[in-house]
Amino acid sequence: MPRFLCDHCRRPLTGPVTKVKVPPSVPMSEIPGVRTRPARVPRGTYAPNFRLSEFSNDIPGFIVHPTDVIGTEQHPDLMRSIGCCQGPAGGDGLNLVCRDCGAEVATRQADCYTQNQVTFEPAAVCLSFSDD
Repeated sequence: MPRFLCDHCRRPLTGPVTKVKVPPSVPMSEIPGVRTRPARVPRGTYAPNFRLSEFSNDIPGFIVHPTDVIGTEQHPDLMRSIGCCQGPAGGDGLNLVCRDCGAEVATRQADCYTQNQVTFEPAAVCLSFSDD
């Protein structure tokens, strides 16, 4: 199974993932006090998302489950992680960087009005089908 790597230094950014179709947006939680939606894609999967609606908060790229992301850390510019409620909105640019080389690789979204997902920037990552 493939995994995403940093295109600059080839550090793994996910474990093995399987391609799926982009699922529909997850509605806001109806549970009082819960502001973050469930993750948009299941663990161990990724979804290419390049056909965006003009009314969507989606970012073009490869969507993965937030807990599948490894080898990254928060962008040093904390303004990129601003959001409402409990998490980043992702509207201020890429907010995750490769832990090894510092390349900007993804956008984490997890506030009350965006989907709960990580979207890899297509130009910053590559899919590896090798086990090396």
